Amino acid sequence: MRFFSFPTKILALTLALMLVLIVLVTSMSLQRLNESFAEQQELKQRQVEQHFTQYQLMLQSQQQAWFESFAELTALPQQTGFSALSAALQQRYDALTLYLNIEALWFFDSAQSQFTFESEAFPAELMEMIEKTRTAQRPHYRVYCQAHCSSVVSLPLSDQEGNIAVLVSSQTLADVVIALGKAMQSEVAIVRMAEQQLSVLSVTTSETTSAANLTAMLEQQNVANVNAIASSGVILQGTPYFVHQLPLVQQAEQQFSLLLLEDIQAYQLANRTFQWQLVGFALLCFLLFFWLTYWLTRRLTGRLLQISRALPLLAESQFRAFRQALPKASTLLSDEVDRLHDASQTLSRKLEKLQDDMSAQTRELENMAMFDLLTGLANRNMLQFQLKKRIAALHAEGNYLGLLFLDVDQFKRVNDIRGHEEGDKLLIKAAQRLRSVLTKTDLICRFGGDEFIVVTEVSTPEQLALLAQTLIDAFHQPMLIEQEEYQLNISVGISSTRNADLKPDDLVRQADLAMYQAKGKGGNSLHFYSQQMFEAFQDRLALESDLKQALLHNQFAIHLQPKIRLTDRRLQGLEVLLRWHSPARGMVPPDEFIAVLEYAHLMIPVGYWVIEQSFEVMAALRSAGWRDLTIAINLSAAQLNDVKLLAHLEKMLTHYELPAEVFELELTESMLANNIEETIVSMQRLKQRGFRLAIDDFGTGYSSLSYLRQMPVDTIKIDKSFVFGMLDNQADFDIITSTIAMVRKLGLEVVAEGVETQAQCKTLIQHQCDIGQGYLFSKPVPAAELNKHLLKHIDENGQWR
Repeated sequence: MRFFSFPTKILALTLALMLVLIVLVTSMSLQRLNESFAEQQELKQRQVEQHFTQYQLMLQSQQQAWFESFAELTALPQQTGFSALSAALQQRYDALTLYLNIEALWFFDSAQSQFTFESEAFPAELMEMIEKTRTAQRPHYRVYCQAHCSSVVSLPLSDQEGNIAVLVSSQTLADVVIALGKAMQSEVAIVRMAEQQLSVLSVTTSETTSAANLTAMLEQQNVANVNAIASSGVILQGTPYFVHQLPLVQQAEQQFSLLLLEDIQAYQLANRTFQWQLVGFALLCFLLFFWLTYWLTRRLTGRLLQISRALPLLAESQFRAFRQALPKASTLLSDEVDRLHDASQTLSRKLEKLQDDMSAQTRELENMAMFDLLTGLANRNMLQFQLKKRIAALHAEGNYLGLLFLDVDQFKRVNDIRGHEEGDKLLIKAAQRLRSVLTKTDLICRFGGDEFIVVTEVSTPEQLALLAQTLIDAFHQPMLIEQEEYQLNISVGISSTRNADLKPDDLVRQADLAMYQAKGKGGNSLHFYSQQMFEAFQDRLALESDLKQALLHNQFAIHLQPKIRLTDRRLQGLEVLLRWHSPARGMVPPDEFIAVLEYAHLMIPVGYWVIEQSFEVMAALRSAGWRDLTIAINLSAAQLNDVKLLAHLEKMLTHYELPAEVFELELTESMLANNIEETIVSMQRLKQRGFRLAIDDFGTGYSSLSYLRQMPVDTIKIDKSFVFGMLDNQADFDIITSTIAMVRKLGLEVVAEGVETQAQCKTLIQHQCDIGQGYLFSKPVPAAELNKHLLKHIDENGQWR
């Protein structure tokens, strides 16, 4: 699209308006000129009519006065009859014709009812005029045309006896035409129009035009009627004439008119000259206005274009060049461009300052986006960027790209016990220790929390193992923070590749899987990624998907295992155990799917389902008469800290109308070691409501005795791994006996899990263990078979068989 500047558009619009205005004024002036000419012609038309009427009246008055004088001279009023007058007319007719320009004379005697004198045959058309004159006894006038036009006057005369005679005289209009032509200074003609043919009866001309030529030219006009000549005018020998028409008489389908031909050639020439002068003046005004407007806007347009050409420099951040390219400010009178100039100067300086600020903030944001604020190491964004670049540079015969995934063992305990501020200090120390071991070409990244990633290039994968061991050894030395030592170890997962098509996330995921394998070995070790690990990971994902389907299709079930009081072998309660019978996998052991439930965040919905099933079983047992039993329900860490747990338990108690003390909620010792303070708060809320609390798998975790004294627990359950080996392993035996003694001193109840032999049972009784649970007494029983199973194994004395 072609560019048109704003001043150009204003100029074009102004000129267009000016042109329209000039055209309108010129048109109105020309129209007014034409109207003035029309008014002048109308005025002249009236003048022609007035002059013709005056000349005709003067002629008629002259005839009337002369004949009245003639009648007096012949003493007609004193005579009887009109014979003397008629004789006098015959005697003096020639003199009348000569001096009065009388062309015809008739005297009609009323007594004889015939003409007593007639110079020529009387036209029949005039008989009506004689009757009117005699009847009205007053003169009548009319124009009568035959070969030429004449003014006819009929005059009533009376004798002594009052008889009326009519004297009729005819006088040619030639004198009138001549006088009118001289008075109006124009050619005058009397014409006849018959059968669309124009003929000239009489004509008077100026000195420059002959009568014959004018007569011939008029008769050559091809017109339908006389009015056509009057409306359009005529052109005779190239000379334009304006025609004033004066109708004279209509006789026998013949129209006689008087035409005054006004030569308007000079007028048209003057009019045309005036029109050209007017158009020239209007054009001159337009050109002057155009030049003035252009001169006024040219400087404005030039300065605006200069600013527009300088504006791209702002986009290129060339602020100083932009200010230099701006037009200079006006020295005399400022205008809008000067204000735009000042605003552009201010804008460029503000933009320059804003760019400087943005550059500084961008560098700061880049550091925040690419580096960890706490340790100063690279973060995940930098890791992704570097991995993409380094993987793209790999080739089959080159070096290996190695990735080491580091996790600080037991770091969560430091946060829980010492707080996050102390944990952050340890992370800073850990970052410094990594920098001291690695080279500048190695990329060190804080992946998140207590996880770090090291990216390096090696010629063989074995070098990655050496580097990982070096990092593990570097953390063997305790970290000193504010005079306190911390011994932290690390677990390292290793992955490597030469594949330039490998995705960065896949390389990180492989090392992450390997790191979990290293932590599974107890930590403080390294592990290489292998395909078997990936397959195991895939199996876990498939198992997770099946567990979601199991929850959706109600494939879970609960079994209950009796707990027997060892001193009197009476049934103390039941523990609820979760079982899963998969249509595809069959009966899946709890050890295989419980951990996956926790990892997939399914323990909370499954746990609530177990609670509902347990309450239903307890309600059925109490309805069957088993009112002294308790049911133990295992809680996961996620469920214990769920804000909806207590409300859900309250809802179940209300629905089934059960007391809270018949339910024992079991928590694993390893679960208590994490977030122990928050866990104690949750336990106290449950205890205040009336629920019994138990610690399961005691001896396998890291519970502190000081925290154990703060926990509102009722029961300690010794893990079955110690019971299995207590008769063969002195260490397991010592752990069991010391645990029973300690727990009894705390006033708590002791439950031994995994009791399978009578020897184990006797040993536990000897050391005052309260309750036993295991295959020696009963395997877990499906809920549907529980009542029948209890009736079968409890004798008439209430003891367990």
